[in-house]
Parts: sequence; C-alpha cells; structure tokens
Amino acid sequence: MISTEQAKELLGAEFPGWGSFTFSPIPGGLTNQNLLIETGSGEKYVARLPGKDTGLFGINRQTEHAISRVAWNIGIAPEPVAFIAGHEILVTRFVEGVPIETNNSATIREVARLLRRLHSAPEVPGTFDLPSVIEDYISTARRFNVTLPGQLGEALEYSGKIINAIGRCPRQMAPCHNDLIAANFLQSQDRLYLLDWEYAGMGDPYVDLGNCAVNFCMDEAGCRTLMESYLDREPSAAEMAQLHLLRVLSDLREAMWSYVQVGISTLDVDFHAYGMKHLDRFLLNAKSDSLKTWLGAAGH
Repeated sequence: MISTEQAKELLGAEFPGWGSFTFSPIPGGLTNQNLLIETGSGEKYVARLPGKDTGLFGINRQTEHAISRVAWNIGIAPEPVAFIAGHEILVTRFVEGVPIETNNSATIREVARLLRRLHSAPEVPGTFDLPSVIEDYISTARRFNVTLPGQLGEALEYSGKIINAIGRCPRQMAPCHNDLIAANFLQSQDRLYLLDWEYAGMGDPYVDLGNCAVNFCMDEAGCRTLMESYLDREPSAAEMAQLHLLRVLSDLREAMWSYVQVGISTLDVDFHAYGMKHLDRFLLNAKSDSLKTWLGAAGH
C-alpha cells in the first residue's frame, strides 16, 4: 500500500497548479483509504488510495476509472479528475452531500431510477458474474489457509439451488455497480450520487437490485417499491422471485468476501464476525418457506 506521504508527493507532481494543499482522512471503508484534499484556492477533491491485495477481489483499477467516467457522463457519479495508473490513485471531485435514509420509500424510488439509468448506459469494460465471484472468494480464502465456517457446505447446497433457478430467468447484460451499500450513496442538493465503482462491470441488473434490497434491509413492501419504480410498472411474480433470490445470494457473496479479508487484511476489523453475520442471514433466508416459492416462480 502507498503511504499518504508518497501520495502527497505524487499528487503535488501531478497537479502543480494546486500549490499548497492539505490532506485529511475520510472515515469509513473496509478496503481502501480515502483522503480529502483541500487546495489553497478552496477546491476540494477526494484521493482514493488502493488497499492491500485488492486484485484478489477481481478489482481492476483501470476498469474502475473507465466506468467512473461513464457514470459521471450520465450524471450519477462525481467527476473523475485523474488516475495515476502507476500507483492506482483515483482522484475525484469532492461533492457536498449527506447520507441517505434507506428506510424511506422516496429514497428507494430515487435509487431505483438511478439504477435504471445506470443499467441503460453504454457498454463498459469488465464483467461481474455473481456465482463465479463467490467461487473465486472461497478458493482465495482457502489459498490463504483461512478456516471457513462449518456451515459453508450447507450454504453451498442452498446457493446451488438458487443459481440453478436464476439460470432459468431471462438475462440481459448491463453496466452494474455490484456494491450497493448505503455508504456508497450520497444525496447532494440537486441529485443522488453513487460512489466507489471498484466492483463495477457488465453483469445482471438483478444482482444490483438484490444487492440493494439486502443492504437496505428492505421488507416486502420496500422490495415491491424498488421493483415498481425500477420497472415503471407492476412487477410479475417471476420478477419479484428473481429479486428475492439474488437478495438472498448477495449475503453469501458478502460472507465469502469477508473470509478473504480474514486472510489478507491488516485492518483492525473483525472480519470473521462480519462474515458470520452475513452467512447466518443467508441461511436464515435460504431456510425460509418463501425460498421454495421463489425457486418455483423464477423464470416462469
């Protein structure tokens, strides 16, 4: 990982017009380090320094930069100002804003409209296939000799059923973000922004929808609001089933991501507990009576 002092030297050379500038850490984030830059002229930027071994998560920083530009062009992301490729430092323009309220139906509708705009954007580089990502995370965790939870075998039996059902569903490839936690949204005075595009690529839009639903802890009413606003019509039973199946599967991805972090992270974070929280929720939903209904309805 690059140090903040090294980053300051590199940015000073990249932007001599800034003159003197200050750095201050932006809290949050489990992978990268974000720094707020304030120049002597009052301009503000965010420098994102990549975390350790992020390539193990399938992250390609040049792809991230390219997709960030597409997202900015369609009005849903801050402007990418520079990418220092040799050190994978991404600089974006700072946007004033506040966190979103995930239990607010108006917010859910606005998020749905943003996702519809994203999924209608031109083709972008990179791909994201959720079943393959889960498999890769498990393999990587094992390569780093991480002790995986005993419930994983049972979880994979359920995920296999979900993946088979999803395979029956009509599928279109579209630009997707693939990391729709609440902290990656920012509400400014005039619009909603989506941040942190490191997992973005061409993929299944329902992966984004399911990921959003689980991370916002949406109940059935929230899920229906999301789908009605996204589709601009009443969703079918098959479409709701597809959403729910990918909502459930999203937790298994997050759990396995956590176990890769157990093997590689130097942060003072209990990734084992974080992973178990998501694995437990995956199994709780997978064992629910509703799963059989969703498995039967998907693709019909």
